[in-house]
Amino acid sequence: MTLPSPVAGEAAWGEPREPRRRGLPGGRVVTVATLLVVAAAAAEVALTESIGLWTDATLVTVSILAALVTRAGDRSLPAMMPPLAFLAAALVAGQPLVASTGGSAWTRQGLMLFEVLGAHAIWVVGATAAATVIALVRHLAARRR
Repeated sequence: MTLPSPVAGEAAWGEPREPRRRGLPGGRVVTVATLLVVAAAAAEVALTESIGLWTDATLVTVSILAALVTRAGDRSLPAMMPPLAFLAAALVAGQPLVASTGGSAWTRQGLMLFEVLGAHAIWVVGATAAATVIALVRHLAARRR
């Protein structure tokens, strides 16, 4: 015979309790991180007419923070976020950087993406590597417990 739980929503006495899920949902973390990168890129384009170091530093910072605060089941999401966040920033905030002449709109858009992504590829790779390593270390640490 099992006694009722002392508090609604908790395991009954004598039954093992489920461990609390620590961390934030991965989808929300990735969404907020991506919006921060897009906002940094938009501010930088408005102030300096280019995407540069502010956006790169924001990308690396939010990638590391996202990997640190995401809950266990969603740890792979922040590792995938940096390339997609930077692409979103280039597509949204980079529109003023598209040349006004020189071929079709698709060609000009493609050239802008090529220039922006190529110039900042090392930052995107670095942010992805950092988030992946943090997720892997957190995963291995959780397995040892």
